[in-house]
Amino acid sequence: MDKVEPELWRIYVTIAVGMGWLLFLAIWLFFYAAVFSLVQNIAIFIASLVAVGVIIIPIWVPWGMKHAD
Repeated sequence: MDKVEPELWRIYVTIAVGMGWLLFLAIWLFFYAAVFSLVQNIAIFIASLVAVGVIIIPIWVPWGMKHAD
């Protein structure tokens, strides 16, 4: 059975979003996290994960549905 490779743009966008998320977290932790409480910082972390998911999931779901076994 042939293994289907995803398009390169999907991989590059996923890497870029992941790096952007890590950059956001680093900037947040160094400059803004001290101003907010622990619960608020956890909420920001969860909201950022949701934002990453909102970007990445629509990119990969069509490919996964197309190549499902």
